[in-house]
Amino acid sequence: MFICHCRAVTDRAIRAAIEAGASDPRAVGRSCGAGSRCGGCWPALEALLSEYGLGSDAAAGAHAA
Repeated sequence: MFICHCRAVTDRAIRAAIEAGASDPRAVGRSCGAGSRCGGCWPALEALLSEYGLGSDAAAGAHAA
């Protein structure tokens, strides 16, 4: 399923980025492009990261900056 519509990135690509070491939305964006344009998918990225026990606390404020 597409999570990032701006960059056409699927949940599989995001999960692969997380499994390869991405631990916050910015790292996911650097790895596969998701969340690097409009930021509308950041809540979904944070939800996927939380499934892996990773980062939404620090990341939540990072995008707003």
